[in-house]
Amino acid sequence: MFDYFLGLPMHALVLHAVVVLVPLSTLVALAFAARPAWRRALRWPLVAGSLVSGVTAWVAAESGEALEKRVVVTRASSTNLELLSEHTEWGDRAEIVCAVFLVVGVLAAFLLRAPRRGVTDTGSSSGTGAGAGSGGVATRSGLQVGVAVVLAVVAVAALAAVAVAGHAGSAVVWDGLA
Repeated sequence: MFDYFLGLPMHALVLHAVVVLVPLSTLVALAFAARPAWRRALRWPLVAGSLVSGVTAWVAAESGEALEKRVVVTRASSTNLELLSEHTEWGDRAEIVCAVFLVVGVLAAFLLRAPRRGVTDTGSSSGTGAGAGSGGVATRSGLQVGVAVVLAVVAVAALAAVAVAGHAGSAVVWDGLA
């Protein structure tokens, strides 16, 4: 199922989506986490980016496994199997981290809200009405900070895992040509 698409190895096609979309989605996630005022505008791009990142990483990993089996059988003598093994391990890690990014990105999009007009950075209203300075507001603010930090860490981890897997994969393909 994940072997070929229109006569080309699916892995070679899908990996480019991962290498482009995960970094873009990471930038969206970092902006969403760091800039509460931008959250309304970035909510759906974050959902779409984390979903596409998770799905394309999964397809890349599955198609990579199919390609690895074919390479080991047909090109074992001309392929550095140690580099291929390293790439496969990092590809598996990237798949897992991107799946976590998918979940955290979607959850963050719905747990973190843009600040309302007339509400200060601490979450309390500028007036003295009900809820101003209450403990519940501080807890929500702490939860929002925690979710934002987790989103940022997971997004950067996804970017790093994809970068290392991609570098290892290019080393397999271009080994011996330098």
